[in-house]
Parts: sequence; C-alpha cells; structure tokens
Amino acid sequence: MEWLIWVWLGIFVFALAFEFATADMVSIWFSLGATPSFIFALIGLPEWLQILSFIVVTTVLFLFTRPVVMKYFKVNEIKTNVDSVIGQEGYVTTDITPSTVGVVKLRSQEWSAISDETIVTGEKVRVFDVEGVKLIVKKI
Repeated sequence: MEWLIWVWLGIFVFALAFEFATADMVSIWFSLGATPSFIFALIGLPEWLQILSFIVVTTVLFLFTRPVVMKYFKVNEIKTNVDSVIGQEGYVTTDITPSTVGVVKLRSQEWSAISDETIVTGEKVRVFDVEGVKLIVKKI
C-alpha cells in the first residue's frame, strides 16, 4: 500500500515539527518510530509489520531512552538551596495545625511551616516540600 508511505512520512514530519515547537521530548519518539516503518513501506513489507514496527519501536524508545535523555536535557530546572532542605528533619518550635502556620527549627534556622495534621511544640518533623517560603512537614 503506497498510501502508508505517506502516513509514515507524515507522522515523522509532524512529530518532529511538534518536538521542535515544544521541546518536551515526547513526540520525537513517534518520529523515530515512524522511520523504520517508512523504510518497511518503501521496500513493500506488509502493513501489519509496519504498524507493529511503529508501535514496538516507539514504545521501546519512549520507555527506555526518554528517562536517560531527559536527565541530560533537563537544563531549565534551577536548583536552589531551598531544595536541599527537602527530606531533612527538624523540630517544631511553634505549634502547627492544618489551619495555622507554625515554626520549625531546621539546621539552626527557623522556618515557617504548614502541615495537614496538628503537630505540637517539640515534636520531630520531616520536610516533604517547600511551598513559597513555607516548609510542608509531616510528623515523624
């Protein structure tokens, strides 16, 4: 079927153009998956093999190479010192309730902290996230 040549070529071009426009590393795998299917269509292999090739190549590339590529191309993320407090343990110096902001002492510094549970003064907490200038903590 000659029309499948145009389908694979169209998927390749559209996915590549979309990838250049968004740079999210999502559609490039469809473009790469369409390449062997396009070649298979050119040499006249059956449609089911072209479609299977597209699905398998796209899935394998997406699942196994995307995480590696994302690791190297993740340049927009700017790490700050605030990120280093996530996972750290401290203790509460002013009670925290779900409706009030408390204070947590962490590495000799005091931070505003919120939680979805009530935590009283003196209890140990772990930082799970940072929202603005407030720590999101859980009792440990």
